[in-house]
Amino acid sequence: MTTTATPVLTSDTDLLGIRVAHRIMRRDARRLAGLAAAWADGSDPLVGRRRRVFGAWIEGLCLDIHHHHATEDDVLWPVLERYAGAEVDLAPLSDDHAALDPVLDDIRAGFAVAASGGRVDVLAERLTHLADLLDEHIGEEERDLFPIIRAHVPLAEWQVVEKAAQRGGAGIRYALPRIVENTSDAEFATMTASAPKPLLLVMKLLLPRFRRESAVLWPAAR
Repeated sequence: MTTTATPVLTSDTDLLGIRVAHRIMRRDARRLAGLAAAWADGSDPLVGRRRRVFGAWIEGLCLDIHHHHATEDDVLWPVLERYAGAEVDLAPLSDDHAALDPVLDDIRAGFAVAASGGRVDVLAERLTHLADLLDEHIGEEERDLFPIIRAHVPLAEWQVVEKAAQRGGAGIRYALPRIVENTSDAEFATMTASAPKPLLLVMKLLLPRFRRESAVLWPAAR
């Protein structure tokens, strides 16, 4: 008699990577919205290098959000439908993803206008709107989907999703230092426990540039 081994399911610890990715998107969106609002009301005008770094951070955020949601649509959703189709309704979250892309395009356009001397308040409003959308969408996703993932999705399938998420987007120069800055010591140790040494070295090398850019954007926080 042949028995089929029960697959190891995804644990809450296995979901740490996506939790941190969500945390990074939400934090950057909210901080950039605040900076745009200060630029708009004249209390903290962005000029020179600060404006260039601000634009680069906006572009990185937009690329990261689009890639994250495309990975969910193309890779995670089919896995959930295969293993938990009867228990999950992905339509509302998919609708959120579709609605976000035009918002990202509007933010890019808003920055181009502001950087060329046009209105900044529109950019500030759009970034605040994005931050609000992310807070709501991510909150619903973690509340509704994470229990289903833990209950039904084999770890091997989840690892496929994670590998897809690690390819593309804004790239390692954007992602790696933000992992350092948005995790506790314990979380960082968990996330990097099996990471190859060359990757950890790259992360270490990228961190000073990220911190310099952060200090350019938020000098009072130094």
